[in-house]
Amino acid sequence: METPKISIIVPVYKVEPYLRKCLDSIVNQTYRNLEIILVDDGSPDNCPAICDEYAARDGRILVIHRQNGGLSAARNAALDVATGDYFGFVDSDDWVEPDMFEYLLTNLQRADADIAFCGRFEEFPNRSEPKGWPRSEVMEREAALRHLLEDKVLHNFVWDKLWKRELFDAVRFPVGKTFEDIAVVHRLFMAARRTVLLPEAKYHYLQRQGSILADASIANRINFFLAARQRYDEMAADWPQFRPLLEAQCLASAAHIWSGYYSSPKAMRAEYREQLRDIAAFARPRLRDALAHTGLGLAGRLVLRLTPYATWWAFAAAGFIGWLYKCKNGRVL
Repeated sequence: METPKISIIVPVYKVEPYLRKCLDSIVNQTYRNLEIILVDDGSPDNCPAICDEYAARDGRILVIHRQNGGLSAARNAALDVATGDYFGFVDSDDWVEPDMFEYLLTNLQRADADIAFCGRFEEFPNRSEPKGWPRSEVMEREAALRHLLEDKVLHNFVWDKLWKRELFDAVRFPVGKTFEDIAVVHRLFMAARRTVLLPEAKYHYLQRQGSILADASIANRINFFLAARQRYDEMAADWPQFRPLLEAQCLASAAHIWSGYYSSPKAMRAEYREQLRDIAAFARPRLRDALAHTGLGLAGRLVLRLTPYATWWAFAAAGFIGWLYKCKNGRVL
């Protein structure tokens, strides 16, 4: 019986110092029936040549060279040509354990599931922190969605999971937006019958400056809110049991906007003034429920209480709380 094919999608842009380590970890997987799609998103460094070099050595590799269009467009280009029975994603500054895809596929098939999720290592300059699920567990749709929306262990990443290809039949990543995973992962979970959660960490997630998550600008943080708000709009009516969780995550993303407001240039703040008023209006009637369901700590909850007010004093107070948080914890709120 022919073994299933896994298409592994790797968008590539300005990651020359990390790319070989990433690609070596994929081509040396214990599971061999792979289609490895490298999407050179107009990278201005030596990444295109590295992609072509690996493709010349390994017939399983397909390289797509395209003009720069962003992460979503690169992933979509790969999805449009992928021929695998299952899809996996690896960011090109990360790397994976040698048996990651064998581990995911074996357990997905054993559980008759549509999605398999594994743990990850968060890689810092001087330490590696494992994150994951405490035990193997198979979940039906509603239970898996609840854990995804609680966002405690099961997160809105596409790269620590293996996906049955049919889940992507009607799903593509939103072009021109950051936090694209938040915009699509819930749709994939709503389409899946069953998800298997696995305890072992197999994915290495590099924490580095210059990443989207490290961008504290008001524009990037508003994109985070818009992705969470879109998910709320898509799910609240059909899944009323999740409405408080969806609202809490919208307001938590708003709290990040408020705490970082004054770190963005004045012109950028003025550009988003009307959107900030709209976010405050959304927050005002939902604050009490959000406070009851948010996973934010003390500093985050204090800022959350300021989100119904799009005024200078609310932004200033939130920024002061954020400054105290950074002094204590060494990172932005």
